[in-house]
Amino acid sequence: MATYENNVDHDNLKRPDSALFLRSIRAALLRHKLWGSSWLFLLLLSAIPAMQVMGTVQKIVGNRYASADAARELHSTLSSPTVGMSEIFRQDHSATLSQMETSLSYGGAALALIALLFGCFAAGGWLQITFEQPDRQTLRRFAFGGGRYFGRFVRVAVMTMLLLALVRWAFYGDPWKRLVYGLILDVPKHDWGRLETLSSEGLYTNLIWLRDGLAAITFAKVLAWAIYVRTRLALRDSRSVIAAGIATYFTMLRHPIQTMRPLILLLIVEVLFVVVILGWWNGTVETRFYADANGWHVLAFLGIAQIAAIWRQVTRGAFYHAAGRVSQSLILPTDSQPDPWAKTIGGPGGPQYPIDDDADGYHVTV
Repeated sequence: MATYENNVDHDNLKRPDSALFLRSIRAALLRHKLWGSSWLFLLLLSAIPAMQVMGTVQKIVGNRYASADAARELHSTLSSPTVGMSEIFRQDHSATLSQMETSLSYGGAALALIALLFGCFAAGGWLQITFEQPDRQTLRRFAFGGGRYFGRFVRVAVMTMLLLALVRWAFYGDPWKRLVYGLILDVPKHDWGRLETLSSEGLYTNLIWLRDGLAAITFAKVLAWAIYVRTRLALRDSRSVIAAGIATYFTMLRHPIQTMRPLILLLIVEVLFVVVILGWWNGTVETRFYADANGWHVLAFLGIAQIAAIWRQVTRGAFYHAAGRVSQSLILPTDSQPDPWAKTIGGPGGPQYPIDDDADGYHVTV
């Protein structure tokens, strides 16, 4: 297995093509220790609010409801903003449910922050594995890379959130209203909120779809840019997040197809698997659940959710693997910025000597 994994992952000398996303998925799948440990951490993290909800519901439900009816009603309302079983149930236990929701909101914010920071850590781990390509102790190298780039990647995350906030303001705030509503469509300022002076309902619908579509595309571009910024920082072992961000912007501007194609294809695969396949499976189980609720259906819901979570960790690794291969082909080393991932020999802290690609593998260029 080690040799097979090694051969699949060592494709950095091959020019990225349309099949890169498949090789990236394959390389990420083979690193089962990495996505398995990431999934396990997030599973334990999500178990905290889940146990809190389960304990509260079990306390207030007790033996006063039939188990099947309680399971059906609870399942149908857990996805709603107000967690409860029915209007009467929520009214009878409003104080307890309100206390639980307040606790979940504060605790959920803290857990979301931990998950965000873990995402920065995991990004560093995947990039360390992508560029170093170790054959052994991959989990240790993953942890080393996560700690090595953690501070830089947290700064990238902060900058990304600021840019996403800017995108939201640009499309849903004054810039869009002044440019589109006021300058282009000549809508009176007092009607910018309701748009009742537009000539037709169809124009209103198309305008909303256009705004939401452009916002979604820009949102995705910012997230792709963040992936390549992290990749560039790891590839060149640089420190300046702002300089890497500016350089990445111009790289993506010069090579839009090469940079975006693998990420778009990976996103399509992820959506097809999670939304289409797992969504259909979940709908099938849900239909049987309402017909005859039992514990196996609950376990099936849990299993489907965990498969989706596992696939998300696999695609995270595939995204960084693809971005790493694209960056290696576009960002070539120079005399001032040599490749820190080149094959060398030499003690830590001492001189490093590159190894030539000769037949016996022992020739050293001094």
